[in-house]
Amino acid sequence: MSMPADQYELYAEFGIAAEKAQVLELEAGNVALLYIALIFKSEEIGHEQRKMLRSILDDCDRSTLGRLLRRVKSIGEFDASILSVVDQALECRNYLMHRFFRTHNFAILGEAGRKAMIEELKEIQCKLDRAQTMLLGVAGTLQKLAGLDKVPDEVTKQLELIQKQGKRVDL
Repeated sequence: MSMPADQYELYAEFGIAAEKAQVLELEAGNVALLYIALIFKSEEIGHEQRKMLRSILDDCDRSTLGRLLRRVKSIGEFDASILSVVDQALECRNYLMHRFFRTHNFAILGEAGRKAMIEELKEIQCKLDRAQTMLLGVAGTLQKLAGLDKVPDEVTKQLELIQKQGKRVDL
């Protein structure tokens, strides 16, 4: 059975939105870790602090977006407009992953329904993009405050190589 072209587009837009949600999770984790970087001086970290930091990093890797955002909110103060955009993105992410198709039920069966679903997915993507931009700004500021804004040339070259090869890197 063949599938209409707009249904493929619908699935592609859903995939794009899901990827944006995952990138947002990563950025929330980065913000949490950069707050921690403000507290610790890398040259003064001992064995116990390394174990604790590894535990925090592992916890960030396992956390959901909601949990990461609650953690970030608990360790810093943010402008209400940033919180509003990020909270809205969290709602969009949860709706997307848990209720999007169920909410639209039979709409996927008709051209008009699929069109409406695609438009909604594009709106969700915009909200996720806006939140990521805000978290990138927060992360950039924290990175500078922590003195981590200068990436050594060898790290930049390694990142370019990984990107070229399309490798997955587990930290």
